[in-house]
Amino acid sequence: MMKRRGKKRRAGYKRVSAENRLAMLAILLVVCLLFSVLLLEGLRLHDRIDAGMQREAELREEIRAEELRTESIEALNDYMLTDESVRQIAKDRLGLVESDELVLKSADEE
Repeated sequence: MMKRRGKKRRAGYKRVSAENRLAMLAILLVVCLLFSVLLLEGLRLHDRIDAGMQREAELREEIRAEELRTESIEALNDYMLTDESVRQIAKDRLGLVESDELVLKSADEE
């Protein structure tokens, strides 16, 4: 009798083992699939991070260029508010002559 019980257990054990192997294979397949999906998404995310960092560097360069441009505009604005710039504009555009200057005209201009 004892031998029969042992055989029954072994036969049942092999059947359960085959079922377990199939289940383990299915689980392994799902885990591998999830791992590959996560790996691909990680690579895409890394590419997006690199693109974002490059864009950030470009924007920082643009900001610096605009700051320099703003400084030059402010300097020009400060110069334009001085009396010297007003005199220079009057001489160039309106022909202003100061009292201590000598004006020479050519014969063609008359």
